[in-house]
Amino acid sequence: MEYGVYVQHSGGNMILVCLYVDDILMTGGCYEEVVKFKKILMSEFEMSDLGKLVYFLGMEVLYSKKGIILHQLKYELELLKRFKLQNCKASITPSETNHKLDSDSDGEDVDAKTFKQLVGSLRYLCNTRPDICYVVGMVIRFMSKPKWSHY
Repeated sequence: MEYGVYVQHSGGNMILVCLYVDDILMTGGCYEEVVKFKKILMSEFEMSDLGKLVYFLGMEVLYSKKGIILHQLKYELELLKRFKLQNCKASITPSETNHKLDSDSDGEDVDAKTFKQLVGSLRYLCNTRPDICYVVGMVIRFMSKPKWSHY
């Protein structure tokens, strides 16, 4: 099964179905229509209804009266531990203002494989942390020959 997002329009209602491997996320503007569509799918396919979404593809969902919050706190903490960055200081701004990165040909090399894994992990974290998108985009340019200044 491939991943994708599918949309069903019927009678002014819309249902969104997100598929990823064997996970299905279904939502829509009309609860009754979603339930009806779910019953149709369950009659055709073997599937389980796990109820209200709590966790999906590494993102946790919190519900409040004002709406929902998506976060990846568990994933963030796992990244800090995996890349031995638990003792780093938190910052309100993800990069220094007006800081320019260059190829730093004289700088100290870092392991390219580890650097690529870290940058890839940060790209996934951008789903719930748009504040880091710019700086992640900056360091992606140096994945072929990363230096300590890029790390």
